[in-house]
Amino acid sequence: MELKNMSIMKLYDAMPVFMQNIAVSLEGWRIQKSRYGKLYMRVFDEFMMRNDLSYQEKCAYRDSQIRIMVKHCYETVPYYHRIFDELGIDYRDIRRLEDLTVLPILTKQTVKEHYDEFFSTKYDRKNLIKQHTSGTSGSGFIFYQNPEANAAVWAHVWRGNKNIGLERGTWCGYFGGRSIVPLAQSKPPHYRINYPGKQIMFSAFHMCPEVYQEYFDVLNKYKPKWIQAYPSSIVPLAKYMEDNDLRLSYVPTVLTLSSENVTQHDVDILNRVFGVYPMQNYAQSEAVATFRQKLDKRIFVDEDFAAVEFVPIGDGEFYRVVGTTLSNFAMPFLRYDTKDIVTYSETDEGREVLSIDGREEDAIKLNGGGFIRRLDFIFKDQCNVVEAQIIQKSLRLAVFNVVKGSGYTAKDEIQLRASIDTYLEGRIGYEIVYVDNIPKTASGKMKFIVSELK
Repeated sequence: MELKNMSIMKLYDAMPVFMQNIAVSLEGWRIQKSRYGKLYMRVFDEFMMRNDLSYQEKCAYRDSQIRIMVKHCYETVPYYHRIFDELGIDYRDIRRLEDLTVLPILTKQTVKEHYDEFFSTKYDRKNLIKQHTSGTSGSGFIFYQNPEANAAVWAHVWRGNKNIGLERGTWCGYFGGRSIVPLAQSKPPHYRINYPGKQIMFSAFHMCPEVYQEYFDVLNKYKPKWIQAYPSSIVPLAKYMEDNDLRLSYVPTVLTLSSENVTQHDVDILNRVFGVYPMQNYAQSEAVATFRQKLDKRIFVDEDFAAVEFVPIGDGEFYRVVGTTLSNFAMPFLRYDTKDIVTYSETDEGREVLSIDGREEDAIKLNGGGFIRRLDFIFKDQCNVVEAQIIQKSLRLAVFNVVKGSGYTAKDEIQLRASIDTYLEGRIGYEIVYVDNIPKTASGKMKFIVSELK
């Protein structure tokens, strides 16, 4: 974190709660004013005009934007001009998604190594919008967007929200990763209110049974129609409510999940407890690929927002998500490796994403050179587990950190061991360790698999 931001946070943490609510609301007002102006409205209208296009029509639009972006990159971005010439690539030959494969896949490390070469000469850096990645894998970095690109991000978000019944201005119970309650604070309230942004913001860093009860009471008090959450924040609350036979006095209209893997166990418990099916969204700070879940519960690529490639891994059971921006002309990324892994199916309605299996590093590595992923299935029937995390200590040992629910018994452990054995027996040893909680990253997220391998 920058020193300036650290100083601001120290000042914020020292404020009384009512002043922190004012500070949160002032920041909310700033965001509303900067994010949702005339430019946003224009771009949002354009997204809505494409909302009912067929899959083929959206792909045609995507390909037309690819041609515009590739031409722009060759003519104004030093890195791409050099790479195209070195590889003997004529940008005019890249006309559709499939043609992008002539370009090398771009990594975050390559951007860092050639940072200044990625800025378009058509833009003054002073007029750009500074963005940060969360850096949950230890490799966060700063990049820049032109204002139209930033507007496109939020226009496509709100088109997706509108398609599942949300309107801007809907009050939201937000369980995200923003540090809005001082970490050292032990007494309530553990939430703050952003009045301009219509958000009741719950701290993800203070999750424990006493705070779960507080959050349950606050939800009942304010009754936000929309709950937006990281799974690792909302699922423990749901488990606490189920264990204590608690139900909200109202049913939220929409519950959305983002930023982390979602297991079927998560979906089932949230649906039972809150009475609404949780909707999943996939995106990343670099805005090179997005997937949205529809009301029929199927997840599809947003074809008109970015150019998304699914690059096969090994025998093709899993695919790496590689994306190309269609709107960030200031600092464009072509064929950017998100390191996220999916399975998908080609359908008449579009590319349906069947599973989002985390990042490349979110797998257990084996001594023989292979790996095991999709281990969330181990917990599919573990109704008395609040949350769990797998730590790979070595090529011979994985540790399962498990937070037990109030109804957890020896029978649950037997069932858990049987499930683990199904996936790991004869491949890697394991231990089960019971913990009170699982720590979050600095951005409020929880990694399901953490590797300590060198």
